Amino acid sequence: MTARAPAPGALAPEERRRITVRLGAGLAGAGMLGLGALLIRWSPDQWQVGELCRAVAAAVVAVPTLVSGVRGMLTADPRRAADQLVAIAVCSAAASGDFVTATLIPLFLELGRLFEERSSLGARAAIDGIRALAARQAVRWREGREERVDPATLHPGEVILVRPGERIAVDGTVLEGRSAVDQSAITGESRHDDVGPGSPVYAGAVALDGLLRIEARGAGVDTVLGRVVSLLAEVERTTVPVLRLFERRAGAWLPLVLTVAATTLFFTENLARAVAVLVVATPTALVVAGPAAVVAAMTVATRLRILIKSADFLERAAEVETLILDKTGTVTVGAPAVALLEPGDGVTADRLLAVGATLGFGSLHPVSRAVVAAARQRGIAVVPPVDLAEHPGLGLVAMVEGERAALGRAPFLRDLGVPMPANGSDDATGGEVWVALGERCLGRIVWRDQPRPEARDALQEMRALGIDRLVLLTGDREGVARAIGEALGMDAIVADVLPAQKLELVRAEQAAGRLVMMVGDGVNDALALGGADVGVAIGAELNEVALGGADVALLGADLGRLPQLIELAETTRRVIGQNVWLAFCLSLALIGLAAAGVLDPLTGALAQSLAVGAVVVNSARVLRYGAERDGPGPR
Repeated sequence: MTARAPAPGALAPEERRRITVRLGAGLAGAGMLGLGALLIRWSPDQWQVGELCRAVAAAVVAVPTLVSGVRGMLTADPRRAADQLVAIAVCSAAASGDFVTATLIPLFLELGRLFEERSSLGARAAIDGIRALAARQAVRWREGREERVDPATLHPGEVILVRPGERIAVDGTVLEGRSAVDQSAITGESRHDDVGPGSPVYAGAVALDGLLRIEARGAGVDTVLGRVVSLLAEVERTTVPVLRLFERRAGAWLPLVLTVAATTLFFTENLARAVAVLVVATPTALVVAGPAAVVAAMTVATRLRILIKSADFLERAAEVETLILDKTGTVTVGAPAVALLEPGDGVTADRLLAVGATLGFGSLHPVSRAVVAAARQRGIAVVPPVDLAEHPGLGLVAMVEGERAALGRAPFLRDLGVPMPANGSDDATGGEVWVALGERCLGRIVWRDQPRPEARDALQEMRALGIDRLVLLTGDREGVARAIGEALGMDAIVADVLPAQKLELVRAEQAAGRLVMMVGDGVNDALALGGADVGVAIGAELNEVALGGADVALLGADLGRLPQLIELAETTRRVIGQNVWLAFCLSLALIGLAAAGVLDPLTGALAQSLAVGAVVVNSARVLRYGAERDGPGPR
């Protein structure tokens, strides 16, 4: 039986083994802790067995942290500062008999780490998803013969054949043939390109109709698709994770606690006081400060249909200054729609649309579907054409009302002998098709990609939340991009860019000292999503590639969730900051009371638990954000 291919972004065997061991130890420890609690509560005569279960739970959970802490002390590795602090806390809690605290401290630390490590899987999923778009085989045309080859073996100058429905295996130039080609995932252009001799095409695009002969310019890693994979892997390697708030404070907390405990022992010669200091100084509240608020934020995000893949995002998103948005499918609907009807003399708009829709009824081309949809919206009955013939890249011809009719570009209708107006050229802000019946031109139908209805209001809310700069980025044409960008009030509009150039723009904004949020929905955005400080994939239910490269995914295409995302990040970050200071101040107060002899180790452990409870209660305030906006959709 054939082995199943790993899913995009799947963990390597060694990573799976390590995470399985860590999670297994945590679950085993939690189970033993629960068993001990049940024995103590329901079988008082078995309290010793219950305490033993708690001690075993602490040992099972804490051993990896203790080992890491010892290594940190021996190597002076600052990345292990949290492990050192937790190791001392576990030992002090266990020494006082508080095995519950000794078990929970490393469990909370592990929870925070799992949040962080999940983010690295995103870039890997994006890489695997992009590779899945590459053609598995290519048909090379050599000396009048076809041969199927691995695309990676092709060289510049060689010729391949691409039939309808096949993926193009190389970046190249069309030598012969015409076809509608879907390469929006690479270029980001909203319409399917009608290509012919001399037209550039890209690996990963799909030929929709017509046979193409293509001369290769690059194959494998030398294609736009291949460079996206290489650069995304580079982004994954070079991105430096933001240190957690707790770890930045752990380095100073450790020597402070040890100094206070040693000083207390020196002056009082009372070991119980020193142990009490270590018990109340256990950093449980500090460890919980971040994860408790993050878990609450995750709960809220789920209600809002927002998937947060990296907890670090909550810190970075609150500081974003530049918002870069892809155009097609992100701020626009992503499909052509009829924007204007220009009937000729003596022709009504309904008549123009009726003939055009009859011709388009038998075609799957996106523009044909848009014409049919526009006719139905106006209540025009659409009937099938007779003897329909589709000319790939040019237009349609059929019999309508007993006469030859045509739908297509101006040059196509001219070739059919239809007199055309002098202004028969593509609209700079969209596209156009012309309709003819018999020898008469009935007029033209102009189509454009339309902005999402909620886009302008959402972007205005983003400005109100502190976003200084809005940039529209697209592989579409300048005229199309400018029409959309100006309608939405963008500060900058950059058109005709490929994926690597999108990443360059993100890096240029970062080089200017700005934190960048990138919002996109396709393969052509994956590089920029991975390179931005915050990457947001929109419509992720339909596009796993964009989802893989992002920190956050909006499950749906509503831009109204972007302001909610920023507000949630700011709320969560504010609560985390409050948690840290609350935990820090409570710990200082408890240390003072323990050093003064007011708290013994047992009451100190209880007070420490109350401090943790205060942090958890404060974290629950994040849930109020979700309660105010709970429901199936955004505000």
